[in-house]
Amino acid sequence: MKNSLKNKKDIDNLFTKGKSTMVDNVLIKVYDGTPGFLFAVSSKNFKRAVDRNRIKRLMRDEVKGVRPTKSVALIYVGKEVPSKINLQKYLSK
Repeated sequence: MKNSLKNKKDIDNLFTKGKSTMVDNVLIKVYDGTPGFLFAVSSKNFKRAVDRNRIKRLMRDEVKGVRPTKSVALIYVGKEVPSKINLQKYLSK
């Protein structure tokens, strides 16, 4: 994905200086930095990498075609793997 954040400094700034908003089971952090997305799922909540990767894939699919103007982190904090429809509801808000 072209719009993903890779630079460690950008990611650190996003988590230390960014503003947080909670929308259902998705924590959204935004910072005026390098434009891009970061997707994260806790391995504490999801032991299997298959589940973490599925959730990140679903989140990536939801923001496909969106050109970010800021650094944005989408962090899934729910306890169970969401369906595509539930994730659409979370991110459409």
